[in-house]
Amino acid sequence: MERFSADDSIETSLRSIYLLGSNTATYKFALTRSLLDLKGTYSTFVSLEDLTPIFAHHLLEHVKSGKKQNTSRNGSKLISALYDHSQENLTLEQMLQVVRAEGFKYVLDAFHNLPQQPKSIPFFEKALNDKKQGIILTDELYNIFESDNYDNFQEEVEGRWNLVESAWGEQTDIRVEYDNDTQELFYLKPISNNAYMSNYKRKPLTPLRRPLNGYQKGKCFYCNQHIDIAPNKEATCQVDHFLPQSLMYKSSYDLQLDEIWNLVLACKDCNGFSEKGGRLPSKEFLTKLARRNEYLIESNLPMKETIIEQCGRSATARRDFLNKRYLACVDISNTKVPWSPKLIYDVDF
Repeated sequence: MERFSADDSIETSLRSIYLLGSNTATYKFALTRSLLDLKGTYSTFVSLEDLTPIFAHHLLEHVKSGKKQNTSRNGSKLISALYDHSQENLTLEQMLQVVRAEGFKYVLDAFHNLPQQPKSIPFFEKALNDKKQGIILTDELYNIFESDNYDNFQEEVEGRWNLVESAWGEQTDIRVEYDNDTQELFYLKPISNNAYMSNYKRKPLTPLRRPLNGYQKGKCFYCNQHIDIAPNKEATCQVDHFLPQSLMYKSSYDLQLDEIWNLVLACKDCNGFSEKGGRLPSKEFLTKLARRNEYLIESNLPMKETIIEQCGRSATARRDFLNKRYLACVDISNTKVPWSPKLIYDVDF
């Protein structure tokens, strides 16, 4: 199965860092957001003193949520300082001093590392300028600033960050579920130790569009044209059930079509009533769905674990799962001519 980073584009390289990177803390997410915030800067050199308040701002917003920002049992000086500042027990200046001293010890060197594959395209290089430590922004980062996906990148980082910090906060793996009405991901947290009397509290994770868009590389699942996550834009995407949700109610068999493995993002043209709507797509797209799901599995916590639980532990088992679901839907819908888009605008993601 093709790896997520196989196309080697600048956009995919950046997405690989925050979607696939191995994390013991959320510092990569904060640094990615900080780099994106440098759009419009006039100098290619950015000192760590100038980068520190931007980096601290993004971390502080998540520390205030109360969710875990690292996997260390003993915590960290950095997170403790941010928390103390949020509780007004540490001044802004004191907090920034700790962030400057602790925040960049490892993340700058590790930022471009990817699991079990070569490093990503570099978006900065460590440098000294007039005896000041900092980074030099590369041409690749400036290309990111001009990318059609620039706004999407920021949303995608937040979505991935929300998923990771929520998963770290639980003692066991969480099963990610989808709410059709709010179009958000959530999980159910047990609030009773008694299995028989177990009750659950619903815990929100993130809007589905945020993390899912990155794994589709900012493209409509069907026609591959550019899509946006933010609402009220010309290219704002829609959440689509690859196998139509309506078929669940026409079968006595539990097709589980509201699960992540069956949810894709589509442009308004493809998902319109006169196009796919509630129709069954051509079987050629089943291979693409399998590939997209394998992209999710390349990324730890928690969608990987959910997809494996739902579809199977091996790629072969997961393909077989999808094929059986598709054939069941063909039979239920009595589809003679499956739907395909009129135009394909770009190469597959």
